[in-house]
Amino acid sequence: MNFANRPVFWVVKIIIIALVVCVLGLTSLVSDQAENDRDILSTSMLSENGPSISEEILNLNSLEKTFLSSDFYRKERMLPLTVTKDLKYFLAYKISNKSMAKDNELVLIGMPRQLIDLYLVDLSENKATYLGKTEFIINQAWSEDGQHLALVSHKSVKILDLAKRSLAEVPMQHETDIYNTNWGLDNRTLYLHRDTTPNYYAYDTYSKQMVKVRGRFQEGDVVYRGKASGGILTSKGERVGIANGLYYGEAPEKQLFTGEVTIHDINDGRILVSYDIDNPEGGARFTLAEYDLKTGASRVLYNEGNLHTKWKIFKASYLKTTGDIIFTTFKLSDISVKYSLVRIEPNGKETVTEVPSPLYTVTPGENFLHFAVFKDGESCIMNTADFKFSDPGLQQADQKSEIRDLMLHVLYIYGSETPKLDEFKQFFINTYDPIPQEALENILLEVEGPKYWQFIRQEIGKNVTMTLKLKDANRASVILNGDYFRGPHELVKISGKWYVTGFSTWPESKARNDVYRACTRFIDNQIKTGKAEADFNRKRDQDDYVVRTTALLNKMRTQSSKIEVGEIELWAMSDPHRAVNPDAKEARVKIIVTLNDGSTEKLQGYFSRGDSGGTWVFKGLGKLSTGLFPK
Repeated sequence: MNFANRPVFWVVKIIIIALVVCVLGLTSLVSDQAENDRDILSTSMLSENGPSISEEILNLNSLEKTFLSSDFYRKERMLPLTVTKDLKYFLAYKISNKSMAKDNELVLIGMPRQLIDLYLVDLSENKATYLGKTEFIINQAWSEDGQHLALVSHKSVKILDLAKRSLAEVPMQHETDIYNTNWGLDNRTLYLHRDTTPNYYAYDTYSKQMVKVRGRFQEGDVVYRGKASGGILTSKGERVGIANGLYYGEAPEKQLFTGEVTIHDINDGRILVSYDIDNPEGGARFTLAEYDLKTGASRVLYNEGNLHTKWKIFKASYLKTTGDIIFTTFKLSDISVKYSLVRIEPNGKETVTEVPSPLYTVTPGENFLHFAVFKDGESCIMNTADFKFSDPGLQQADQKSEIRDLMLHVLYIYGSETPKLDEFKQFFINTYDPIPQEALENILLEVEGPKYWQFIRQEIGKNVTMTLKLKDANRASVILNGDYFRGPHELVKISGKWYVTGFSTWPESKARNDVYRACTRFIDNQIKTGKAEADFNRKRDQDDYVVRTTALLNKMRTQSSKIEVGEIELWAMSDPHRAVNPDAKEARVKIIVTLNDGSTEKLQGYFSRGDSGGTWVFKGLGKLSTGLFPK
């Protein structure tokens, strides 16, 4: 990611190097954040004076205190979310009594699901109008004319029509996590952004149509991104179908960034942005930074520090009354996931506070941070005067679930650089009833080769949910939602404890049964009769693989007393990874051979079928190894 104003940027970089010792002195890091490659600078590095406190935020702060002294807050327990542009109405909310406990149990890492009731409050009339329910608000944005308010929550965007006192849902063409939104200058176009993929949708509120989706932006399209320091921020459509870059001002605009940039917040002439930097060695490095429009300087607030990383910041904001920057992130341990609020003061001092979840709202006057929680009915309010919770007993609302705890342990192992043998045996097991499933054997094979383990090791990101199906009291299926090398997990409960026993084995699926029958037929009709061996002998190209396979087939035919089908895993070779649904086109099959001397050998067969389905056919054979399929 390059800054357009390179001379200023490089001057700042030189200053950074010269003052690195001072920077370290100004930066206070806690131990659980030490692995992050940070470069937190004093705001004086960006400009001589920090952003001044605007008259608008002072008015909001004063107005909010009036709300907090009213019965709407004291008795009804409503919290202000935002204020109309004419300062006449508060949009307020309170936690709904409707439970989302079952939904939250499926969140391994991420924002909690919590319903709220929305109200439009007129303090002068002492009146509250009920607007409806939605989930806890991630982000909101007023239209330029102040007549419409967009509200972003879990996989949902709603629009409040102030005149009609009504909420309308924005129809999503695909279920996706929207992070924030902003309105166009025309007061009718709503732009929707994901946190790592901005300019994802453009929605026309008049026609109620999604007029642009990612991949369909054209050259000449302009995406309005907000106002800062008296100018507008925009992105532009490109030939590849996306709206890219970040520009400032009217034509000729000044390009601030190339690529995809998400704006988290704006404070006077400063913008809080995130973007990714491509590494020459491969992968991307996600970065949170502050950019000063007045000087062209920037400072990195957070980056992952690895080549292959997942974005780990949930939300970032300015506190305009103090000049602080705050953001939430997480750390996964071997026993739990912990969420943190990172606060960076104007002098560069950083403090980290453990919080119940990464999802928060800032009240319009910035007196409180309100955190959503996983536990029904609870509420966690942090006072920004001292950054302490008003009720310390509610700081942590831990989720208790045996299966959820198991999968958190499993995630931690998947992300470990050097996992330990005893860790695997605590959470993985081999079972053979009703079918062979050997998760423990498979993962031990994978970790035997350090290079292979590093190749498949998972970077655990900030949004990990699971799909759970309880089959009976002692069996369950879990699918990790996302791009995971091991998505589907078969679970078994033995002596009161849950274990992972299979990866993508799909015990009840037709595909698994079809592979079993195909392999059984191949053993009886091809291996035992010598036909498979003869077919390989007739191959024109007698390379090492053909020679080795022929030898294995001969040994199975001439030196075995029994050949059985063992564990079957369904795979998707396009990525490759274990198949996340039973409609797979590839399968890895373990074949157990009992030799005449009583010993056993375990081989690995590869079966596949065409894209249109059809018959499973034999494609390869080899010794059991971490390799995906025999070569």
